[in-house]
Amino acid sequence: MARARVDGRVAAGPMATRRVLIVDDEAEVRSALADILRAMRYEDTLEVVEASDGQEGLNAVLARRPDMILLDLQMPRVSGLALLKQIHEVDRRLPIVVITATRDTKMAAEALGEGAVAYLPKPFDPRHVEMLVATYLDATKRPPEKPADPPR
Repeated sequence: MARARVDGRVAAGPMATRRVLIVDDEAEVRSALADILRAMRYEDTLEVVEASDGQEGLNAVLARRPDMILLDLQMPRVSGLALLKQIHEVDRRLPIVVITATRDTKMAAEALGEGAVAYLPKPFDPRHVEMLVATYLDATKRPPEKPADPPR
């Protein structure tokens, strides 16, 4: 299995580029998550896209079509929960991991009920982030296309 890093140093073998969108109003959190993803060893190249609020996040979903989203629940203007619902109107299969510093498990449960695939409390362990991202990117891999049968 080929391995790659997002910084472009690539091992031999065919790879795809997988896009992960980080939506969080805190620049430090976005930066920390982006650093974890950039350092992560994953079989495909990871492209990290960042959005600082819900509207920017929705625009990124529509324009960039991410393979996965890391979404803060508590943001000004558009909450993470409202954005989660909007995103699932666009693509119900898109894996969304919700991230929050709140200890309000009711909010996390509501997000999971709305289709989030996992809940990640802040502060987060980088290994946990890597495991969640790898798990859900692997689950959404498209099977390799079969070559067309030659004409007879």
